[in-house]
Amino acid sequence: MTDPVTGTRPTRRVGVVVAAGMLKGAYGHGVLSAFEERGLRAHVYGAASSSALSAGLAAVGRARRTGVAYWLDAAEAATAQGMSSVVLDSIKEYGPVLHADLFRPTAPEFLLATSKVTTTAGARITQGPEARSLGRQLLRDVFTGDRSWVEENLATVVFSSHARPGDGRSRLTPDNYDAVAYASTRMMHAWQVPAEIDGEAYVDASYTCSCPAREVAARNVDTLVAVGCDPFPLFRDLYATEQIVDGTVLHGARVLIVKPDEDLKTLGVDYAAATAEGLVKVYGLGVDAGHRFADRHPALLGAPVAAHEEPT
Repeated sequence: MTDPVTGTRPTRRVGVVVAAGMLKGAYGHGVLSAFEERGLRAHVYGAASSSALSAGLAAVGRARRTGVAYWLDAAEAATAQGMSSVVLDSIKEYGPVLHADLFRPTAPEFLLATSKVTTTAGARITQGPEARSLGRQLLRDVFTGDRSWVEENLATVVFSSHARPGDGRSRLTPDNYDAVAYASTRMMHAWQVPAEIDGEAYVDASYTCSCPAREVAARNVDTLVAVGCDPFPLFRDLYATEQIVDGTVLHGARVLIVKPDEDLKTLGVDYAAATAEGLVKVYGLGVDAGHRFADRHPALLGAPVAAHEEPT
């Protein structure tokens, strides 16, 4: 049976998940661009927070076309406009192509993680003027390991472009994509505009799920490629509740991790600040890492797909 994504007879089903990392996400975008060039097309893509755009573009074969330009624009605008404006503007710019292509019958499944606010008190504080101070406290809690507020007030919700009515999964659709994409990125300490989906409060995915590896693995994939943006161990969320380990098996999928060998901060790219030169270097570092990965795993490669070419 010919695979609808690659147009070839696949030997295995592949999932690709890209961890969040704010501006460090330029590295993951580089990895995805190399994968696209080499014909490593996944059946399922997973994203959270800052990886939402790059993984979404990869799912529709447009990661290379966008390249590092998005990250350069985002870093420049963040200083002048604030992160809410940066994300909302990027959704406005790239949303139309994703609305058109991400939901085609032949498109890979796209999973986008969010954190839903599950309590009335939590919704009040996350949507109001106290959100910024709460966001700063939650970041401090990362260093102490205190996850109590998150456990009491938030729950992971992963939206799927292949979910159907009645199957029990949260549906990602052209109608709600913009709201879900923004909600997935909303770190409360730096994002001023509240996030809602269907009238309910949401905050950044990273508080509960910065890398939805488990969800992608559960979609019947044989190989799960997890892309991180730090040289440190890759975890499911900010609070390091579950490590994603290279070479292990998750829901029957073999896990393969791609991540940088050094802290990208040394190249001029940190989570919330970056130089233009650093972003170009970091994106290129990701491209190189993606090609090296492809060289090591030729069985995962299919026919190359051009950045403008629709899957057949």
